[in-house]
Amino acid sequence: MSAVGGLRGVLEAARALRAAGQRFALALVTDTEGSTYRKAGALAVVADDGARTGTISGGCLEPALVLLCQQVIADGRAGHTVFDTRGDDDLLFGSGSGCRGRMRVVAWPLPGAGDGLLDALLAADADGRALALTVSFDAGTPAWRLADHEEGTAGRPGLANREGRSVGISGRGDSEGDTGNLRATDPLATAASDDIALRIAPVPRVRLLGAGPEAAPLLALGQALGWHLRITDHREGLLADARIPADVPRQALRPAAALAAARPDDAVLVMTHLASADLEALRALAPLPVPYVGLLGPPGRRDELLAMLTDAERAALQPRLRAPVGLFLGGDGPEAIALAIAADLQRHFHAKP
Repeated sequence: MSAVGGLRGVLEAARALRAAGQRFALALVTDTEGSTYRKAGALAVVADDGARTGTISGGCLEPALVLLCQQVIADGRAGHTVFDTRGDDDLLFGSGSGCRGRMRVVAWPLPGAGDGLLDALLAADADGRALALTVSFDAGTPAWRLADHEEGTAGRPGLANREGRSVGISGRGDSEGDTGNLRATDPLATAASDDIALRIAPVPRVRLLGAGPEAAPLLALGQALGWHLRITDHREGLLADARIPADVPRQALRPAAALAAARPDDAVLVMTHLASADLEALRALAPLPVPYVGLLGPPGRRDELLAMLTDAERAALQPRLRAPVGLFLGGDGPEAIALAIAADLQRHFHAKP
């Protein structure tokens, strides 16, 4: 399965399984209460052979998740269950996690009822937008619909499937493949009128201008976090760095040319280590609706570059300029700088509105 993390890793794994013609299930956390490792909107895919991409817990619930997904694959219809670790008995007879939380999970088989949802997720990812949907339980059977409220029916691409059942399992086990002591839970305690509104945030997008020594470790961190990444530098030799992940798109372009393709959801990092190239990038970024501009380098260098901009360019950049880019975490060297930048980007992507 994909080595890329986050939602991007889940979607890439699902796309690969579909292309290979392998049966799999798409699992979605619809709601939680109490302490849970993942929250509503978390996704995972499980192939019919049990291979999994994505998580819903720290490992204690994954064996039961695999069992749920394999059940819906075999049945050819959606299934759902509740994992409840709030009671004392869960420490002995349940997951053993001690998290004291409750999580509801729905799984759809593919090919089949989950195809429309996967199509919607892939389309939203391609557009760089969030996906708003509603999951409902009519007489205990799960269905989903998009924010436009088109109701789903079985067998129609892009719409949902109302055929499903409550599988009602929980698992105890500390490692992959150990389902431990499976036990029945109460059927999903959901009123027929329950609608759960979900917003699945878009995969973050990061564009690096400059392939200096901190670029490769930063790209590796970004892949683990599941970001869409792209790197450009007008110095082709720097782009040949073997440490740069092979599947990260790279182009030999000047900053202004690279930014001609910038998207309004991009976070842009200006890190060429050349004052002239960084100045070119800042001037090109000033009129663009890019929400995050990170400039690498010390405050004195930042001030000199900003002084070379027009008043209008400075005014346009300053509300979104992070300079020096990165959280102050301590340490030095390329890897420490990459970690500081990744931490600031993660905070930006997950900031509360």
